[in-house]
Amino acid sequence: MEIRRIDSSYKDKIVEIFLMSFEYFEPEESEFFFSDPSLWEYVWGAFDDEKLVAAYISYKYLAKIRTKPFECRYVEAVATLPEYRNKGITKAILLKDIQEALQSGVNFLMLDPFKHDFYVRLGFGLGFESLDFKFDFSLLSDEIEENNLNIFSGKLLNSAEMEELIEKARKVLWETSRYTEAIEINACSQEIFHMKDLFGAVAVDKAGMPHAMMVYRKKERKMEVSNFSFIDLAGLFALKRFMLNHRDQIATFEMNRMPPDFPVELFFHSRWQAGKELKIEDASSRMVRILDPLTVIRELMNGSISETVVIKIKDKLLPQNNLTIKIGKGTARLSEAPNDLEIAISDLAPLLTGRLSPTRLWRHGRLRTDSWKNVPWGISEVPEKVKVLESIFPPFITHNAN
Repeated sequence: MEIRRIDSSYKDKIVEIFLMSFEYFEPEESEFFFSDPSLWEYVWGAFDDEKLVAAYISYKYLAKIRTKPFECRYVEAVATLPEYRNKGITKAILLKDIQEALQSGVNFLMLDPFKHDFYVRLGFGLGFESLDFKFDFSLLSDEIEENNLNIFSGKLLNSAEMEELIEKARKVLWETSRYTEAIEINACSQEIFHMKDLFGAVAVDKAGMPHAMMVYRKKERKMEVSNFSFIDLAGLFALKRFMLNHRDQIATFEMNRMPPDFPVELFFHSRWQAGKELKIEDASSRMVRILDPLTVIRELMNGSISETVVIKIKDKLLPQNNLTIKIGKGTARLSEAPNDLEIAISDLAPLLTGRLSPTRLWRHGRLRTDSWKNVPWGISEVPEKVKVLESIFPPFITHNAN
């Protein structure tokens, strides 16, 4: 089996593999994605002789973690022909991609998986949070804080005005948001402007600065919102007013990938009323793979903590990451001292992004001080070294914003 980088001449073969692998895959909807040159920098293929049997798409991805920008690799799609599965092909391609990423100074891989446990075994951990809202129009409150923002809306396809407004809003969000915003390659960021059924709405002030944006589609009296972002409450209320103006056309809403701290009380008057219910579902999916833990810890740690903790990291896929690191007093360095704590590389990801606190990981037996079998579940004193680690890496509101 040969693994090598491939170019756009293999587009049709990759589409065939995706059709065999994903029942939701629609080639027509992905035409722009596959045709844009920005996609083809890090696409891998596995070959049996000259037959393409597996495809793996990876691309550059700039993401903020704890408000700090990092160059990452995002794994967009991995697929293998059915008769070649369970032979370790995906793992082999992943190792090739990791090797090249490390040579380029990239320390994070990200993906939205089809199967979480498969990628946990490869060292990925769930790094960011998202929620899906489903509700009836009647649950939206009429309460609106008046402001001077104007809404511009319209179809995204072939609309230079809407494209300019959306791009300006994305820029403002990248510069100001504390969420995990991202800058994607053109093949991904521009795809929405090539879909026939998508609409956009942007709230701007008199100076033309965006305060909020949403991307949505309408079908059978339902509005599906795939992106709802705001930089302040004025923007939130402007988009809410826009949604209320659809009273005669829309009966129900779906709002996808909402942040975990979304101000529900400002948006709805009730969570349930007259047989109608606000349904909130966990939609977290983005997983993170740390490639160089020592470098990442140094970048993300709170350097003001004077206490120290020694943590042992276990990585079954990348032997070079089986490290013992002393953290604290403004630095992180390799250590031969006995470790205070032990953690798997897949659990280090949510700890460093801020999604899970050291205390929560300890209670779940995933940050170990000794035996995980007898971790107290009720009210009990947290071990001192877990407290130290939590001061170095406090919890953080994460959100898969894209």
